[in-house]
Amino acid sequence: MITTFFETEWKLHGQEESPYSQCAWEEMDAGHYEFPFALKFPNVNYPPSMEEPAGFGIRYIWNAQADGPALQSGIKSKDYATPYRPIIVSIEDKEWVFKTTVMKDKKQALAEVQAKLYKQTYCPDESFEMQLNMTTLQSDAKITNLIYKFRKHHEGKMLVQQGTAFRDSIRTVIQEPVNLDKSDLTQLSETIRFDVPTRLVSPSFTSRHTRVYYDLCFQVTIEHGHLFKTNLVTEFAIPLCIANLPYSQLLRIPDLTSIQYYQHSTECPLFFDPTLDEPPAPQGLPSELIGPLTAALMSPNQTEEPPSYFSLPELPPQFELRRERKEKTVFMTRQARGAYNGVDLGEATIIPGLFDEDW
Repeated sequence: MITTFFETEWKLHGQEESPYSQCAWEEMDAGHYEFPFALKFPNVNYPPSMEEPAGFGIRYIWNAQADGPALQSGIKSKDYATPYRPIIVSIEDKEWVFKTTVMKDKKQALAEVQAKLYKQTYCPDESFEMQLNMTTLQSDAKITNLIYKFRKHHEGKMLVQQGTAFRDSIRTVIQEPVNLDKSDLTQLSETIRFDVPTRLVSPSFTSRHTRVYYDLCFQVTIEHGHLFKTNLVTEFAIPLCIANLPYSQLLRIPDLTSIQYYQHSTECPLFFDPTLDEPPAPQGLPSELIGPLTAALMSPNQTEEPPSYFSLPELPPQFELRRERKEKTVFMTRQARGAYNGVDLGEATIIPGLFDEDW
């Protein structure tokens, strides 16, 4: 299945197409030509670019095309993918405490965990800091090793005939060991610090078929036993939320609070003349208003004998339909030949009998 969020185009050179006339063409000598343009995204948050998990990629693709003369086939450039990240503002700083119990085989409690985090949301290039406290619950247990991993989760799912197809992928962005105090291994109190990187870190986001979220996973090695000692490696994960704009910028950036979720907006990106600072204001009316207005303007006049078919020959330009985003979905029984960055998709996990697209 391929879903196109939007498709917009702009003629850089030549005559615009007309519904009532053929287009002229021009001969161009061999050489190097440049056609500058500008593009502005609307105040809409589309899903971030992603390549994982396989089969659930989101890409924003450019290409150029030169039309052939007299409706002949033209030439088309290769596709160029541009990384895109939505603008998500962090929330105000707020402390919170994470608590869990480390278990052995889900039956025996080995250690209590309490983590104090000073924020709920973090941005790239910000410093992350938290206080981690662990206490063993068995007299013969010792914490001998501790590693933390900052992980990014990609998940994708869609409805199929049998149920819901699901696939996930986990990428470790940062992995570091924690230096433990060897004097007392039955309890620890450590401060975890690192800088949230920019590379590979896009905002936490949920779309119809995909979800991106983060956590901080701790891998703990616990040694227990008196005479015969054994090592148990277990994990626990602390959820983290990622934005890309600090809360302090909320009121400093114009129109930031007017940003809409992509499923609630029909606006699409606009090409415009690069000599302008902003694209011209869009002409026309939204589609939800054009129907009633057209009916009102074109209704026959009941006082005329005989009544005319239309009271106006056509709608005035200011009453024309505004160009809007149209989401398009194409279903395929197999992967398209020549698909962008085509990879072996493998088999997804099918949850039979479950038809649920909500996260």
